[in-house]
Amino acid sequence: MNDFLVVIPAYNEERNIEFVIHSLKNLKLPIDIIVINDGSVDDTLAIAKKCGVPVITHPTNLGYLAAVQTGFKFAGSKNYSYVIYFDGDGQHDPIYIKDIMAEIEKDENDVVIGSRFLESNCMKISKSKLMVVKLFRSIIYQITKKKITDPTSGFKAYKEKVYRRFIDSNNFNYDLPDSNFIIDILLQNYKIVEIPVNMFDRQHGKSKIHNPGVKPLIYLAQTLLSIFIVTVKSKLSQRGDLQ
Repeated sequence: MNDFLVVIPAYNEERNIEFVIHSLKNLKLPIDIIVINDGSVDDTLAIAKKCGVPVITHPTNLGYLAAVQTGFKFAGSKNYSYVIYFDGDGQHDPIYIKDIMAEIEKDENDVVIGSRFLESNCMKISKSKLMVVKLFRSIIYQITKKKITDPTSGFKAYKEKVYRRFIDSNNFNYDLPDSNFIIDILLQNYKIVEIPVNMFDRQHGKSKIHNPGVKPLIYLAQTLLSIFIVTVKSKLSQRGDLQ
């Protein structure tokens, strides 16, 4: 067993998952890989197994955050020192895994985020997505006084002492989006560092938050609610009102 576990959350990624797994294996790095199959109804499970990696399957689609917590729980059960999240849609560039590994191993860093916005040739995103990113940047800074350029990036690495915090259901609500992770981590005085990464446009399928109409507004409202909840809980905990 290696010190690093790479977790790939996947839902209906039959056209992407084989490429993602092989791109990680081809790095020849000291990493273990696991796929969290979030109740896919296509051939994601069969293809991932054919690629020779362990797969944990949810009986139904529970959502991205449920897959994230399942990854944390598996890592905790095996006592991995570090967990890296790498999306199953083919948008993350595996070449940056080595850089993320080097940064998370440093004593002073607790979480590493792969940011699309630290270099001038960053990935182009839609105006609506950029507005959401800018809003979350502003909220995070107002609450924590820390600047995070890419709060919605799914390309993250965690030290064991951090990811174990989110194994506890009291600190994790997978009905809400993951932007509250960053605020929670910063309010616990853990250090987050960002490094520049490249991300690709999705070649197949749709993003987990790509939906027309009112659904993007619901996602935004849920995220703002999650940020409010984690901020209030942190303040109550500091006052000793939470046991």
